[in-house]
Amino acid sequence: MKPKLLLRMLALWLLCIPIHAAMAQYSDHRNRQVDSLEVALSSAHPPKGDQLLRAYLDLMWGYVNIDGTKAEAYAQQALAMSYELDALNSRADALRMIGMLAYGRGDYERSLDYYNHALAVTDSMAVSERYEESTVDDNYSVLYGSIGNLYNIQDQNLLAIEYYQKALPIFEKYGWQESQTILYHNVGELYYNMGNVEEAEQNYLRAIACGQKSGDSLMVALPQRGLAKVYLSKKDYENALQTAMESYAYYHPNQKDEPGDYMELLSTLAQIHLMEGHKDIAQAEAYAEESYLLMRSDEDMMASFKSNALGAMYLVAMEKGQWQQAYQLARESVEADPNDTQDDISDYVNLAHICIELGRRDEASQYINKVQQLSEAFATTQYQSTLSQMQVLYETEQKQQQIEELQRERTWMRWLTWLSVIALVLAVALLIAMVFWLRLKRRHAEALAKIEGETAERVRIARDLHDRMGALLTGIKVNLSLFAHNTSDLSACDNAQQLTDEAVHEMRDIVHHLMPESLRRFGLRTAIEGFCQSIPLAHFTFEGEDLRLDRHKEEALYYITHELVNNAVKNAAASHVDVDLKMADTGVRLVVADNGKGINPHDSGFGMESVAQRVKALGGSLQLKSKPGEGTVFEVSIPDRVYNS
Repeated sequence: MKPKLLLRMLALWLLCIPIHAAMAQYSDHRNRQVDSLEVALSSAHPPKGDQLLRAYLDLMWGYVNIDGTKAEAYAQQALAMSYELDALNSRADALRMIGMLAYGRGDYERSLDYYNHALAVTDSMAVSERYEESTVDDNYSVLYGSIGNLYNIQDQNLLAIEYYQKALPIFEKYGWQESQTILYHNVGELYYNMGNVEEAEQNYLRAIACGQKSGDSLMVALPQRGLAKVYLSKKDYENALQTAMESYAYYHPNQKDEPGDYMELLSTLAQIHLMEGHKDIAQAEAYAEESYLLMRSDEDMMASFKSNALGAMYLVAMEKGQWQQAYQLARESVEADPNDTQDDISDYVNLAHICIELGRRDEASQYINKVQQLSEAFATTQYQSTLSQMQVLYETEQKQQQIEELQRERTWMRWLTWLSVIALVLAVALLIAMVFWLRLKRRHAEALAKIEGETAERVRIARDLHDRMGALLTGIKVNLSLFAHNTSDLSACDNAQQLTDEAVHEMRDIVHHLMPESLRRFGLRTAIEGFCQSIPLAHFTFEGEDLRLDRHKEEALYYITHELVNNAVKNAAASHVDVDLKMADTGVRLVVADNGKGINPHDSGFGMESVAQRVKALGGSLQLKSKPGEGTVFEVSIPDRVYNS
């Protein structure tokens, strides 16, 4: 079954703007009258200047759900005129429209180009004094949401989350509860499909809280449906059933308005009633059949949810021992989407099991080989996609730093202009030269440190993916080979399935530590404490006040902790690791001590080089104390001013 299908549908609902899936992304609430506007343009006295630009923009939005070609033509005219009139907000509006129309046609590369151009224009608006803050914020929020959706539908989850989170502070600032609900739900769906159910659960809960504040029942039922899937994956029957039924209370009477969502919820309820220890096959079959009949009532409209209904049906058939029916339904589920996806792996595994029950061992072997091929292909794709997305994130962060630097420079220039009135020309010129020289020197040093740190981090990620995933995938291949030669040996298949689960768990763990949500939202102490709780051998203590550092320093200290604890467990064979974090107004001290076999202080291994580079980039100091057989103590000191969160 394909849980990501719901996310693809929701990606067409842009945070605070409805999307028209057929041709565009925006259905304007002002209901502009395009006929009267076109009559005015062709009249003897057509509008000019600002009024003409306004007419082009009105026609652009008015045609978006009627005629995409005309909408783009008027957007291009508005874009050209915005340069003549130096109208930045209108320019951003026209660029966004062209990007949305490209998105609707599936031209994602062109769409991203126009969205980024619109962001650059909005950056210019932010440093200009001509536009209200609320206008600039509104532009940023819809563009961040649009770009997040663009990455979302292309399965670039890390980038989608990054841009959704950029929009969140704006939604919070203006109290847009419904927008926050959809944002948290989208992020929850992304984390769920990445396999990070803990982060998915937290975001669904935040979405429910915002939905309750909004007073909209749909805004509550929407994330509840996702939360039920999380509890199902965690085998938490009580919470899964309770949450699903709370969502069902909304969707059942409103099923005509939300048929696809209702059908997906029915499939989830069927699976809940098939959970071990709580099986109610009759109830599961009732939900599965209702979902199946709803799908059959309009297969064109329900195409995106077809696999959910078929999957629920064949799972029920398997429980009832109706293997031939289960085989036909499972085959139909796989064939519902001509493209193999990661979600098809579970279908192929179940098909192999069904074929074994039917005595079709050759066909079962083919499906197991298919599982192996897809697992290897998706592991490679995930690895390459992660590295690619991190590169984009790095470049985006560099661009944001340049924008912030430009804003600071403009602020300084205003002060320097004022000082020039009351100071000697020579003194002012000397001051400007000194300021720019120091700023250039600092920027050069920061850039070098950042590049070194990012390079080391990418190498570490590559090594983690190779070391942790390579052995598991090799084990899967060996067990599948054994099963292919001796199809009566079901233990090989079981071993392969267990190793597959381990591989997925390892990948989830790596992805989780690539983007720790707790670090962004709650700070260094909470993030390190959560990481230590996930390592049975680690013990965390904290001294001082729970303060916040600069974001870049918090990220660096988190990854330093991650590297030192992992080295202690993997390389030093430690059975106990103490992590002590001390925060004060004047700086931070991090001590990681283990009882392992010790290391050579002069060893510049893979992990140590990465840690040393990060500490150096922060302007701190690193001390190492170790003796063979007596453990190792790392002490990192960062002199820095910190501030309350």
